[in-house]
Amino acid sequence: MTKRIDTTRKACIELFCGSSGSGKSYKVKSKIIKAKRLVIFDPDDEYGELANIITVTNAQALLTKLKQNPKGGLRIRYVANGEAAFNVWSKAVFAWGNCVAVAEEIAGVTSPGKAPQGWHTLVSRGRKRGITLYAVTQRPSESDKTILGNLSSIWVGRMSRAKDRKYMAAELDVHVNDLTELKALDYLERDMLSNVVMRGNSKENWQKPLDEYKAAA
Repeated sequence: MTKRIDTTRKACIELFCGSSGSGKSYKVKSKIIKAKRLVIFDPDDEYGELANIITVTNAQALLTKLKQNPKGGLRIRYVANGEAAFNVWSKAVFAWGNCVAVAEEIAGVTSPGKAPQGWHTLVSRGRKRGITLYAVTQRPSESDKTILGNLSSIWVGRMSRAKDRKYMAAELDVHVNDLTELKALDYLERDMLSNVVMRGNSKENWQKPLDEYKAAA
């Protein structure tokens, strides 16, 4: 029997940052295409084209669907806006467990000063319940700090705001110019365990260590 709580599970929490058109949602969609238990907070209605996805637009419908599928497969997205809706979604994901969760545009529902209670719980304790978490934002400097302390990897695409480039350069431990020169679908990705930074392109489907890329340029 699968344990409900397992403290030996490794965290899989990934943050995807970039301006509109940078490829962050494209990258996330490629990661979740085969997920059998999937739940998405989708305020901008971006994930409707996914195969076998159920759409709900109110909290009660979300909670009902999750309760009806406590262990089986379910792919569902919650199209809603606002911190209250996000907090309900976060608590529901944590209770459901053993799933892949995608939180889109977290800057709109969190703040640098404080994370909503449900989100804080999901980020800090979700790994014990087998939750893989992908968080997406256009404005990382305006998002909550809770997730940054728990990440397993950071993916950063093209960013139009100098403030965000400077902020994420510090998190990636790279020079800000490494982010400034990114074009659409280019990205940098840092594995927080190995501290290796990769440079890649989502459309061309390649990546290599940043040091090697810069040496060959």
